[in-house]
This record gives sequence, structure tokens and C-alpha cells, in this order.
Amino acid sequence: MLRNQRLITVPLDQAQLQERNRALSVLLQLSNYLSTRTKLEDLLGGALELVMEQLGVDAGRLYLAAPEEDCFRLMAFRGVSPEGLETVPAGVGFTGKAARTRSFLAMRVEDLEDAERVILLASKGFKGVICLPLITRDQVIGVINLASEELIPLEMATIDLVMVMGNLVATTAESVIQAQELSEQTRLLAEQKEAVQFFAYTACHDMKSPATGVHGLARMLAQRAGHNLDEKGRAIIGQIEKASQRIEDLAQEVNAYIRAKEAPLKVAQVSLKEVLASVAGEMAERLETRGVALELPQEEVVLAADAGALARAITNLVDNALKYGGPDLSRIQVLHLEDGPQHVLKVSDDGVGVPPELAEKCFTLFKRADTSQGTEGTGLGLAIVREIARRHQGQAWLETSQPQGACFCFSLSSDLPISPTDS
Repeated sequence: MLRNQRLITVPLDQAQLQERNRALSVLLQLSNYLSTRTKLEDLLGGALELVMEQLGVDAGRLYLAAPEEDCFRLMAFRGVSPEGLETVPAGVGFTGKAARTRSFLAMRVEDLEDAERVILLASKGFKGVICLPLITRDQVIGVINLASEELIPLEMATIDLVMVMGNLVATTAESVIQAQELSEQTRLLAEQKEAVQFFAYTACHDMKSPATGVHGLARMLAQRAGHNLDEKGRAIIGQIEKASQRIEDLAQEVNAYIRAKEAPLKVAQVSLKEVLASVAGEMAERLETRGVALELPQEEVVLAADAGALARAITNLVDNALKYGGPDLSRIQVLHLEDGPQHVLKVSDDGVGVPPELAEKCFTLFKRADTSQGTEGTGLGLAIVREIARRHQGQAWLETSQPQGACFCFSLSSDLPISPTDS
């Protein structure tokens, strides 16, 4: 065709296409219709009308398979009352044969094997019936049953066309069903997530209040009556204080983890120097008590971040070094560097370090290294750091090349959008 022509131009004109190739025009019309429908009921009803129009029949019913009930259940109908036709058996009769053999079937009503169906259809004035299986991926997911008050002449080209139409309907219907199921699963997951969050917040609140009370009462008992107790009694009070304090800490950390994971970020232009100064002030007493120097970068860096979350992440890493650095810990250093589209913060120390094989596990919820035995902690600090980094489109990791001590890092995207301010 191109032998004597340099260019062929054929615009997509549905009217002209219908004149040239009526069958393809019908398929284009059906495809366009199906592509605009997201509700299953609308899709099936409109598709049934198009198939009926193509065959020139008076009534139609579209069924989808209900394997758990071993039948086909009515989903759409046109031109006929559905009374008595709400379901059809999956494996027997005229419809069952079409589904079982995956074949287009046409028959006179009077020749149907089911006497009750003959009477029912005849009472509605029908003389001929057609069954079109809806097939996708070699599976029958439904059938279209059609009925006419007059016998219809059928040509093979027409039968082929409606079988392809049935396949298009089946494929689209399956996609819509899957989308609806996925949407429902998403909704249920959202409900479950909300319920879990509510339970976590409530449980932590309800757990922290009595723990605080027990802690205070144990301390009061030790102050007022400790001199009347023997060494074992005083030890028991000390254990009660420690256990209740641990419950308080755990409740506080669980809430912090949930906030780090779920609370909306308030991203603004943040001075890293100011955030680090705040962290240093908060940790000053503990650092002085331990005799540990905290070294901070002096350059002025402004980055887009949630200031509270950023401070929390750095605080957790400094706190982690103080808790697990060992008795010889003397220095904690915070460094900042820019790595392409990321800001990277490193918190290193000269303590006992972390075994390389725990580089990933130490960020897991409630995971603590063997070297931390005997040290108070919840196992949530590093998990919170990872969540904060993730929410800032970054990562958290342990540098395993550190020659001494440990070096924990986290990154933040330098392209985070600034949150809108409240008007």
C-alpha cells in the first residue's frame, strides 16, 4: 500500500469507521463506554444494552458467577421483569451448557430442556433465547442471557462480534471487581490502622498514669518508712521504682514512635545550629555527669525539616551513645554534610561500638544488642530515628567502617516542600 505513497493519513472518525468496518466501530463504541465506567452496576447495565442492540433482541439479563453458591447471580436486566430469574444454575441447563463449553448458544424457547423455564419464558412472550458466556483469561466469570419475541437470523460474523464483545465486558468487569475489592481492603486497613492507633494512644495513657502513681508512692514509701525496713525491703522498693519508671518510659516512647510515624510533619526552614543548641541544653546535665564532651558543627545550616522531629532524632542518637557507649565513653560528635539531594547528619562516639552484624537489626522495634544488657532502655529510640528519616524522605543507618565506637547516620531530603502556615 505504501509502495507508491510517501504518507498515508487516516483520521480516527467513528462515523467513517462505521461505514468502512461496522464490527470494529461497534467494538470501539463498547471499548469507549467500558473505559469510562468505574461502578460495576453502570458498566454491566450499559454493556448489556450494547449487546442487545447489536443482536436486535427484546430482553436481556446479565449474570456474574457466584462460585460459593454454585450459580450465576443476576446483576443487570433490560426489557424483562427479573422475577423468577434472579439466579440460574451454574452447571446445568441451557446457561450451564454455555458456561461449561464456553460457547455461544442460541435456541428456540420450546426446545429448552427445563420445562419450568419454557413455561416462564413463554409466559413473557419469548420465542428465542441466546446465551453468551463472559470469558476472560480462559475463565467464565458470567453469562448474558438474551431473549427475543421473534426468532433472529444469526450470521457467523455477528456471533464472532458478540463473543469478542463478551470478552471485553468480562475483562473490564473483572478489573472493576478487583479495583472495588482493593478499595474495600484499603478502607478496612485504614479502619484497622485507626483503631490500632487509638488503642496504642489510650493504652499508653492508661498505662503511664498508674505507673507514675506507683513510682511516686514507692519513692514516698522509701522516704518515710525506708529506715524501718531491712535491706531486702528497701531493695524491693527500689525494684518497684525501677519497674514503674520503665513502664513510664515505655509508654512515653511508644507514643513518640506513633507520633514519629503518623503525626503530620510541620516542615519549615530550620536553623540546624539552633536545633543542636536545644539538644545540647537538654542533655547538658547528663553529659556533665558522665564527663562526656559533645562536639557540634559550627557552620550555619538552614534546612527544610520538622524542627521537633529533627531535634528528637538527634536527641535519641546522643541518648543512645550515652546509654550504650560504655564506661570509657568520653566524646560524642555531631557532623553535618550535604550528599547530593540529601542532608546527612552523623552522630559518632568513642564508646564500645556496635557489632557490624547488628547494623540493620538495631533499628528494629524493641531490638537491643547483647552489649546493652543491664542498661535501661525501651528498644524504640533508633526505630523512632528511622521513622523520622523516612518521613523526611531519607534513611537511617549505622556506618560499619567506624574504627572505634559507633557512628549512626540519618538523612533528610533537601527538596521537602514547606508546610502551609495556619491562617
